[in-house]
Amino acid sequence: MGNINIQIGERLIKARILLGYNKAITISEKLGLENQTYGRYEKGDRSLPDEVKLQLHEMGINIAWLITGEGEMFLQKPDKSLENAKTGLRQLPVYSESDLPEGAFVVPMLDQTLHAGSGSPLPEEDVSTALVRVPAYLSIYGDKIAALKVDGDSMYPTLHRGDMVVCDSCGWSGEGIYALRMSGCGFVKRITKRPGKIVIISDNPKYPPQEEPEESQDIQIIGRVHCAITKME
Repeated sequence: MGNINIQIGERLIKARILLGYNKAITISEKLGLENQTYGRYEKGDRSLPDEVKLQLHEMGINIAWLITGEGEMFLQKPDKSLENAKTGLRQLPVYSESDLPEGAFVVPMLDQTLHAGSGSPLPEEDVSTALVRVPAYLSIYGDKIAALKVDGDSMYPTLHRGDMVVCDSCGWSGEGIYALRMSGCGFVKRITKRPGKIVIISDNPKYPPQEEPEESQDIQIIGRVHCAITKME
């Protein structure tokens, strides 16, 4: 992933300058980031988190171009496909099915449900029941990404019952929202880590945080949730 991050950083510099931000510190302030943190993205030392991609998208940068180098650098017109899912913690890109652009990347829809509440058994074997269009920049994950349904209310207001989440199967990659297996059941939760501990957080304040030993065999972090696709009525 290192080479990819360097290429993304080079494109980020190019887009920044063309947007009129001649110094990195000016755009880092706009994004609400420490200059040192933003500088690591431009150098390719760190992967761009989803919430920063969302902010860059809202500034007019084509995220598919930023990630892959293909297509136009900037959006041709305002794109209403993204909304801020305001949780008071971190933001998650949220799409409407009808707003996904043509040519979006297609991933399998698995016959599995991630619970934001009480769990149910998550099959070990992935069975695809349909194909789902997702944002093109997620194509960098190849066959290691899929869509799953959400049930329950513990991740409200970020996720709702009936939403789909698009997640990779690459395991832990830093604080965020994840698909995980606990005691054989599938869940979608916000995850962070403390020394020797995995902290499992529900965005709905009705549900208290849960801690598990990092070496616990009862929990498996499957992969990061990159975006949600809202249920169509």
